[in-house]
Amino acid sequence: MYNIKEKLDNLFHLIFKVPKKKIKKNLSFKNVKKWDSLNHVNLILAIESKFKIKIEPEESINLLSYKDIYSFLEKKISTANKVK
Repeated sequence: MYNIKEKLDNLFHLIFKVPKKKIKKNLSFKNVKKWDSLNHVNLILAIESKFKIKIEPEESINLLSYKDIYSFLEKKISTANKVK
């Protein structure tokens, strides 16, 4: 079973340098200083690698907050597990 929160927290800490204690669901590109277009691409690539999923470009443009990413991963992983 995936621990989505722990893995996602680690990626936010690694890419955006957000202290783990400050990672909350309300984080978004609007309130994370290092969340620029390049780091957004880095985040998407890291998520794909860490969770072993594919994120389409059309999907990635909607992943602009921790909450949105978390919900997306829950659905994507749940769907992938049903297919197996």
